Amino acid sequence: MLTIQELRSSTEKELLQELIAARNNALKVRVNSKTKHEKDIAKVQKAKRYVAQILTVLREVDGEEKSKSKKEAPKAEKKPAHKSEAKGKESKAK
Repeated sequence: MLTIQELRSSTEKELLQELIAARNNALKVRVNSKTKHEKDIAKVQKAKRYVAQILTVLREVDGEEKSKSKKEAPKAEKKPAHKSEAKGKESKAK
């Protein structure tokens, strides 16, 4: 298991490989705990947490790439949430 700093310094390809390995490990630990081969049930929670950490880092990497590629979009005018609000404003203006 890699630390969070090591995960963040890894490439996307390495993270995907680590994710596959972590999911396989989580499955094995879960099966072993259900079949009473593994007495330490805390390993199941640790395996799930590790998978979640990898997914979080992958989302962070994707978010950084998207924000770099997108230019800042122009701000649009605020529109009323419902048609009834728009009608109410028009009738008040008359």
